[in-house]
Amino acid sequence: MTTNLKTRLFMFLAILALPCLPAGAESFEAALKRTLETNPSLSSERSRYLAIRQNQIVAVSASLPQVSAYARSSTNDMTSINDVTGEEISLIGKHRNDSWGLSAKMDVFTSGKNFSDLMKTRADIRAQRQSLISTEQRVLLGAISAYLGVLRDEAVLSLRQKNVEVLTRQYESVTDQFEVGIVTRTDIAQSESRLELAQARLIRQQASLAASRATYLEVIGVDPENLSAPETLPELPGSLEEALDIAMRQSPAMMLARENSRSADYASFSAVAGSLPKVSLFGTYSITEDPNRMKQGIEEEMTNFGIEVSMPIFTGGKSYAAVRASQHVKNTTRMLVHAARDSVERDVTVSWYNFKAATGEIEASTKQINA
Repeated sequence: MTTNLKTRLFMFLAILALPCLPAGAESFEAALKRTLETNPSLSSERSRYLAIRQNQIVAVSASLPQVSAYARSSTNDMTSINDVTGEEISLIGKHRNDSWGLSAKMDVFTSGKNFSDLMKTRADIRAQRQSLISTEQRVLLGAISAYLGVLRDEAVLSLRQKNVEVLTRQYESVTDQFEVGIVTRTDIAQSESRLELAQARLIRQQASLAASRATYLEVIGVDPENLSAPETLPELPGSLEEALDIAMRQSPAMMLARENSRSADYASFSAVAGSLPKVSLFGTYSITEDPNRMKQGIEEEMTNFGIEVSMPIFTGGKSYAAVRASQHVKNTTRMLVHAARDSVERDVTVSWYNFKAATGEIEASTKQINA
């Protein structure tokens, strides 16, 4: 919400004094659409979000059966040596064993570790989603600033040019009046000074417009040509309190901090569960072919299944350190929620009063221009 408010305020302030441009000019909406489609930072953030989403499948798979197949082939050559004569005696001879089979395992109870890992992953996905939204807003704000910046500088440049034209005619008029003795050299000097100041401002404005056009090219990806001002303005909250309320509920920064805090909570639960008992089901099925025994018509087939209960007893302090670290991270993310709230409140408040001040400045400037 903070970035949205800044965007709306900037649009409102920049559009008020913009002239209407010719029909067929590039629209504001088209420029924003192009930015969303081509901006590399935004594309990178989208790919990161899609990658994070895959972690949910990984977390779910930990609670599902894990089945693997294997095939093994080995060559054996068993011999013995007579210690008295040193004679080498072959007992079985050289032969090959082949075996293959399946093994399966499934955790049926993990003291809540798998559940906590799944919930942590979902919180991470929601946090990354808010990060993507925040990036979209930053990119859009940059595109809006670049678009309206070009329009603003073009309008100011036109004003500077007209001012130079007016002051040039005034200087010529004062010069003519001096020749007939109506004014003094002081009047000429003052008129010339005003003209030179206007020309200096015109040069600075030309440089400002060139910089705005370069920024437009960088952010939106094409040169600004025949830009047209937006026809409608976005709606703003009716009061500062309403703006703050919306920001606290919808700001990506606030929601990102909250989801990170939830993720840290579940990570702490998972670390604790890693030190508790775990119950698993397991099973194997294998077939072994031994050529020596195959001659006797024997082929080994084995099926094995059962239940396993395990619990770490001593890990050299690893489990304890993991739990303590996760608790510190949890406390950190909770503090970051408060920091995000303060930051959002500050940004909204500053933007709101800047908007009010700029609105009054525009009204005063309009009266000055008319005068």
